[in-house]
Amino acid sequence: MKKILIMILALILFVGGCSKQGKDEIDEVENNVENEAPNEEISEEEEDVKIEAPDFTLKNLQGEEVSLSDYRGKIVLINFWATWCTWCDKEMPDLQKLKDENDDLVVLAVDVMEDKETVEKYIQEGEYDFEVVLDEDGNVSQTYMVGGFPTSYFVDKDGILLGGVPGAMTYDDMVKILESIREEK
Repeated sequence: MKKILIMILALILFVGGCSKQGKDEIDEVENNVENEAPNEEISEEEEDVKIEAPDFTLKNLQGEEVSLSDYRGKIVLINFWATWCTWCDKEMPDLQKLKDENDDLVVLAVDVMEDKETVEKYIQEGEYDFEVVLDEDGNVSQTYMVGGFPTSYFVDKDGILLGGVPGAMTYDDMVKILESIREEK
């Protein structure tokens, strides 16, 4: 678990997204890391704290309700995005490739506050077939404290939230995180 969190923190420092606050958020993370006591030990009790990912139910493009908890037993990559986001657009083919190559993974793309027709057209044009749900009022993205797009979270097979990455990831980044999650089990 510690290795996964370190990898995600490293990605936070090196990736960007469609956010006005991106630079400020990275500076804040760097300051927090620098201000940590250099020899501070993490007790086994603190290291083993597990937080269940907040469950949610949203409608997909077919109008069916989809819940995060529907995917227990699989690793879930929750990706918050929007059609107008340049970084999201660059990341989408890599999400599709990752989904196609990993049977134990679900890519759950949560479009934030856009109309169904816009999202549907974008998904059809890109020929993406991962699950897309609509966060029409933005409540789910608020629950997950999304500050910019794209933002991704990883959830293990037991529904435990492992961490998040604000900003776009490369395919290689996604694979490394996925492999790290598998090694932890």
